[in-house]
This record gives sequence, C-alpha cells and structure tokens, in this order.
Amino acid sequence: MKTRFLVLTLLLLVTHQSFASGDKRWYSDKQVAAGNRLFQQNCAACHGHNAEATADWKKTDANGNYPPPPLNGSAHAWHHDLDLLRRTIREGGAKFGGQMPAFEGQLTSSEIDSVIAFFQAQWPDEIYQRWAQRNEATELPSLTDFKLAREKSITRLLQQRIGNTKIDELRETPLDNVWQAQIGDQYVYLLNDGKFAMTGDLINLENGRNLTQLSRRIDTVETISGFVDDDLVVFSATGETKATLTVFTDTSCPYCQKLHGEINELQAAGITVRYLPYPRGGKQGPGYETLKSVWCAKDRNRAMTEAKNNRYGELPPGNCAQSAMIDRGYRAGNQIGIKGTPALIKSNGEKIEGYLPYGELIPQLLQ
Repeated sequence: MKTRFLVLTLLLLVTHQSFASGDKRWYSDKQVAAGNRLFQQNCAACHGHNAEATADWKKTDANGNYPPPPLNGSAHAWHHDLDLLRRTIREGGAKFGGQMPAFEGQLTSSEIDSVIAFFQAQWPDEIYQRWAQRNEATELPSLTDFKLAREKSITRLLQQRIGNTKIDELRETPLDNVWQAQIGDQYVYLLNDGKFAMTGDLINLENGRNLTQLSRRIDTVETISGFVDDDLVVFSATGETKATLTVFTDTSCPYCQKLHGEINELQAAGITVRYLPYPRGGKQGPGYETLKSVWCAKDRNRAMTEAKNNRYGELPPGNCAQSAMIDRGYRAGNQIGIKGTPALIKSNGEKIEGYLPYGELIPQLLQ
C-alpha cells in the first residue's frame, strides 16, 4: 500500500522523447477546448483544475504516498514523450499498485490526445520548447520511430559488449541523462548517453525509496498479470478475498509441500492462493512431469494436493495442451528472477523468497 502512488508518480516522471519544434505547437485550439472539458470531468479532482495539483505535492502523506503531481509544466511531465503520457492515461496505475484509474474504454485515443493538449497548453513557451528540443522529433507520426532510434543510440555500446543478449525496454530515470536497461532479470544503468554503465540499486536518499526495487515490482506485476485464473491452480479464499498470493511452486519441493499443508489456514484468513508452475531444474527437474500431470487433471486443485502429498497414482498423463503452462511458468519465473521455490509474490509485486509459516505470512499479506 505504501508504494501505491510513488509507482504512478514514476510512470509520469520516467521516460523521454517528443516531436514538435519551433513556435507552433502540435495541437489545435479545438483540441485544447475539448481537452479542458474532459480534464475537468476526469482529472481535475486530483491534478487541479489548471493541472496545478496541490501546494504540497512533493510531500508524502501519512501513509508514505505522494499526491498527484502537477501537469502544468512545473514538475517533470515535460521530460517525457507523448506515447508515455498516452499510455499512462490509458492504462492507469492500478496494475502497478497505483491509485490512478485506467481510462481505456472511457476515453478514446483522440480524447486522450485532447486531455494532453489541454495540460500542455498550460506549459510556458520556454518549457514547451525545452520539451520539443529535448526530444528532437518534428512530426507526430514519427514518435515511435524516434523513440526506437533514441533507445538504439543509447544502448549501442552496451549491446556491443553483451552480444546477442536481448535488452528490454529502456526507461528514463528521474536523474538527468540516466537510463535504466533490463537484461533478463538484471538492471543496468546507462549514463552520459550510454557511454558508461553501472549495476546496482538506485536509491533516493531523501526518502529512502529503492527505485530499482520499485522497477522489479512493476515488472513482476506485469509478468504475473499476463496469466488468467484458467492458466493456474487457484485455491480461493473462504468468503471475501482480502489478499491474493501468487506462488511459484514445484510439487517435488519439500517447503512447497509444507506451505500447501497450510492452504486451509490461508483460505480461512481471506487469502486466495494462485499457483504458477516452476519446475526446479527445468525439464530435467524432478517435478517437471508431475506438474504437467497436475495441469492436465480435470480437478487441478485435487491433483495439486495429491501431488504435494506424494500421491501420484490417480494423476493423469501430462500430454494435454494445458501442460504447455509448465514451460511458460518456468520462463516467467526466470524473467522476474525466481531462484527457488516456493517463491511468494504479493499483489504489489513484492517477493518473499522461501517458505514462511502461515502465522507469519498472513499478517504480511493483510497489512
């Protein structure tokens, strides 16, 4: 809960690129007028009627959350590209643990552009031109191409060093000319237009926030959100769901078996447990074939319980279409840096490595 609004703030304060240059702005007066109406209806309650936010927007509240930032050019929104602004409005911050709602389905693409036009119209000419010059593009349709070219330029030297290894999406940090690159489950920081690289955690010493850890949580939530309940083995809470726990599990893992032995206590406390398969050792792991059988069972919950209790006699062959989930879960676990099982993931993306007795685990999930 304490990381909710920081996540959203970083989404608004974290990337780059733009398109316009010269005195002319990209939007029309008509777009600004339409955006004004939409902004007052959907955004003003949090960001202020003129996108000015509140006087104390830089201070956290009693729960450690930041208020919504101003969008009138006085904060860092001008550092960032139109695609990021669009995506933040469209997707909101809920899936990252933030408070801003998603407006996809409520606002059309043209309406989202109008909202951006309205708050950019509040930017002084100096700020707008800095935004335009910072991003060096000239036409709206070229935004994506510019972004890709910019990222390629920044990561060029790093790519030469690591060969064919994939570098995931580049992210700008709150620090000037410092970008975050992800390689597998590792984070690298590129400085001085990609001339230097360093690894480690980026920490805001003023408030103690670990920004790298925050990125890990965001990426973990995004990865897990790619799975629906039909992909998993789900033990639903008894009554109202008060918390959700995602567990990367292996049927051959003793501590996974111990955790599953306490599933009733977790359910009774209002916790829904969602199992993702993670066979230790991959296809050569001792639980790989058993996990395939569990996912092929008509009653996966019962099959999971049977397998965790080393009763394999009634498990079906693991040759069904659903058995592909075992490899998919293994890849997802590796992507977010799972090192062993059980790996417990809270709804905000925080990882708990290893087994915790239910008496210790339940308070952590419900706090």
